[in-house]
Amino acid sequence: MKKILLALFIFLFAGVLTACGGDEDAAETEDTADEAATEEETAGETDNEEESGEGKGGFLWKVESGDTEMYLQGTIHLGNDDFYPLDPAIEEAFDSADVVLPEFNLLEETPSQQEILEYATYVDDSTLEEELPEETYEELASIFEENGLDLETMNDFQPWFVEMMLLELVTMTSDVDSQSAVDLYFLEKATEEGKEIVSLESAEEQFEVLSGYSMETQIQTLELAVESYDEAAEEMEGLADAWLEGNIEAMETMSDGYEEAGINDEYMEELNDKRNIDMANSLDEILQEDSGQVYFVFVGTAHFTVDPSIITELEDKGYEVEHVY
Repeated sequence: MKKILLALFIFLFAGVLTACGGDEDAAETEDTADEAATEEETAGETDNEEESGEGKGGFLWKVESGDTEMYLQGTIHLGNDDFYPLDPAIEEAFDSADVVLPEFNLLEETPSQQEILEYATYVDDSTLEEELPEETYEELASIFEENGLDLETMNDFQPWFVEMMLLELVTMTSDVDSQSAVDLYFLEKATEEGKEIVSLESAEEQFEVLSGYSMETQIQTLELAVESYDEAAEEMEGLADAWLEGNIEAMETMSDGYEEAGINDEYMEELNDKRNIDMANSLDEILQEDSGQVYFVFVGTAHFTVDPSIITELEDKGYEVEHVY
């Protein structure tokens, strides 16, 4: 049950980990993308031998409207060099696209560190130590100390932001990281190939959701993250493997039991439900325009598998959505 929040973040919202990483991480992202591109070029012969539907990843759907084609690709906001290139079906769908639509363009739309701090810090005289239960604060302080950090320096920050820092610490001990994320892979390729990039959301909207949670919800989710910290790296790697294997059943059930875990309904409503409805409405507008172009949408996999999902919303609007791979 504890892994539920980790799963939801890395399939719905962990793009903000990259944004919280700063300029040094951005440079690392560029290096990782260059390495992935080089690996893709040198792996050409292998790709030719690999059949579509037998490679890395999955979660690819397709919807058509008149002369317009739209591919829907579920991603994971983590990865490593071994992820790439992805399955030929995914690579071919991307290559055919005239326009790509991410949640937001991490390469160009990331808020400044000052703007992030404005979302992250308390607006009154509250402190993290005052807000958290004493036991949770002490456990969190121990985790920070193990990583050479002092939790007291984080006392001005709200629980949601400290949770992001905790998840970043988890990635440092795992074999996947936010700088090799599938989203960044596609964004780098789209930029190199001169494809049009149209964001479905903005970084500011995502930070507003996270910082907009009630303090009760923020504390609940941080408590759960602290409780599951010791197993989190292994769980993160397991979730990455599930994505690479195209395990759709694992994705469909990742949100089961969040109420049992004691998390407010507010959490899923803001993190998943409202965002999926808004993104589906935006895609519906594009499909109705019927420009005759090919679109490649790539957002966290849970947006396509956790109801109300983008797919169920499009189907409710009358579209036939085909699961390609």
